Amino acid sequence: MACDSSFHGKICEIPGIAVDNFKGENVNARAFFLSHYHMDHVQGLKTGVLYNHLRRNNVFIYTSEITASIIEYENGSELRDFVKPLRRSGELITLPSVPDKGLEELLVEVTLIPAGHSFGSTMFLFKTAKITVLYTGDFRIRINDIPKYSKLHNSNGEPIRIDAMYVDTTFIERQFEEFAKRSDTVDSVINEIDTWLKASDDHAISIFMYAKYTFEFLFNKIYQRLKMKVYVNNDKWALYRTLKDQVPGITNNERETRIHLCMYKFGTNDHGKCISLRDDKRYLHIHLTAAKWKNYTADDAPINRLAETETTTKIDACFSTHCSRSELMSFVKYFNPMKIEGFPFKYVDDGTTSCSDKKFVLSPKSKMTYARKKQYETAHVDGVMKKIF
Repeated sequence: MACDSSFHGKICEIPGIAVDNFKGENVNARAFFLSHYHMDHVQGLKTGVLYNHLRRNNVFIYTSEITASIIEYENGSELRDFVKPLRRSGELITLPSVPDKGLEELLVEVTLIPAGHSFGSTMFLFKTAKITVLYTGDFRIRINDIPKYSKLHNSNGEPIRIDAMYVDTTFIERQFEEFAKRSDTVDSVINEIDTWLKASDDHAISIFMYAKYTFEFLFNKIYQRLKMKVYVNNDKWALYRTLKDQVPGITNNERETRIHLCMYKFGTNDHGKCISLRDDKRYLHIHLTAAKWKNYTADDAPINRLAETETTTKIDACFSTHCSRSELMSFVKYFNPMKIEGFPFKYVDDGTTSCSDKKFVLSPKSKMTYARKKQYETAHVDGVMKKIF
């Protein structure tokens, strides 16, 4: 199935790099960055054109340690020598000069910031001698948790100055003003699982989520509370067995559990492609989703029980790995960046967000003057940043 890229790949303040996009002009970048391994962020990663560019020009893909392991699992060993995991403490990267494009050598400090989105996901905080850029990738940070991110604050606790922010706007529409806290959803899901499994030894659980590498948090929580692991098939186990410390809640032994990661969105009593044991159990099918939960409020339950059949009971659970609109707007306003670029949708603040659960007090920050704003907006010529900072 074809998949479009969520982000165009360019950070115009740092010309010559490509982030979460390996297609088109991006394939000739002097450095690549991957925030997480979801299909809309890895387009072009498997092409021979990219491999040849990496090999011939000694160019690298920078990412988190977990995502580096996923890249090797998904692509084999071909890219291994060109993937460099970064430490969360920050590393200094030298971007080589590209004379035919007028690009001089540039030193960039890159710091990984936990994105709260999926397994191995990270934000990238880019700093040069003159500019600071935050690329969030897909992310979810609860409003009250923002001050806890020390790498985004100065030693005195004030938020750092961010010149440009590239921010995930997946759920910027007003109908997604709020989502349930993931911890609340997880607690509710685990309670449902516990009740269901205690009803009978013939009861079992199937769990479905759209994206790869997103369900590990839930599975680990299930294991912590119920002491029961979640079964994954051989293909997925090939990766997770190398990361057991990260995913203790996953197993490849069908006989030690009655919970499995399901391949079917709508639930079915025929789980032959998911598990190999004879399957005549009654299932609770759990669908983890966010898009279905429009106009959610704090008074709503994070679980919706759907129609029941003789073999299956289905529930939807409100589980978002992207910020709600209020979380997104609060995050941006907290840092008050000079430039904001949203993806996959344009960032627009129409002033309607209530931010009702916001408990922090925004640190005072000087507003950008009109002259300063115009100076910033005109500082980009053909994608090259003028030295105004």
